[in-house]
Amino acid sequence: MTQHNPHSVPLDPGVFVPVGVRAWQDGYDEAISSPPDVPRTPLVRDPDYAGAWADGALAGNADGRAEGWRWAYFEGKVRPEPKDEAIAGYGPQDSGEPEGTTFSFAHSWPCVGERPLLVMVAQFAPGESGGDGLTGRSLAQACADKGVRQLYLPVNLSSSQPTKEPTGDALHDAGYWHGTVSESLEEAAPEAIAQVTVRVPSFAGLVRYAPAAEHNFFDLLPVDGLLPPER
Repeated sequence: MTQHNPHSVPLDPGVFVPVGVRAWQDGYDEAISSPPDVPRTPLVRDPDYAGAWADGALAGNADGRAEGWRWAYFEGKVRPEPKDEAIAGYGPQDSGEPEGTTFSFAHSWPCVGERPLLVMVAQFAPGESGGDGLTGRSLAQACADKGVRQLYLPVNLSSSQPTKEPTGDALHDAGYWHGTVSESLEEAAPEAIAQVTVRVPSFAGLVRYAPAAEHNFFDLLPVDGLLPPER
């Protein structure tokens, strides 16, 4: 069973969010995308951040071993090759999506990362909080409030040069094009497919999000299962 952030978030708006919320989530995300060992705690000045980060990393490593590792694709991590049983199965799965007539989204990669979720929060639930460890829970709550089971975001899978001046768009600032968040594959697929057909060579796909409590979990569905060669 997936472990959850033990640090509580204040219910009253405007109240300071404890540093442990973000720190635990940062450690968890780093560990579940870093098989097979628990990553080293970063050197930081704040002992509360370091302690919560280390606790999150232990939880993320345990969940990775028990439930499967996740790829921090948009955080710049290269997928490690499975060399032993600890990281076996770290690869694509059946997406469960219907086959298209021309292009397919048959494969899904279990991923983790805040960047695409920040974009989804901004588009799907403007005004809701992102960052500080709140992104996943904000998006999950917005989906629950609106009765939405899944969201899709078209993305380019190759990054260009990051923007010199931050725009506030987490994917664009990291050099990734993205489209408009939608509630169905049928709505989102044409934007992703257009990136493949009008730009040569180009690799695109869909970020598929299903509410996962506070976690920054999503599936990456490449068009025709194709990823950039450097990945």
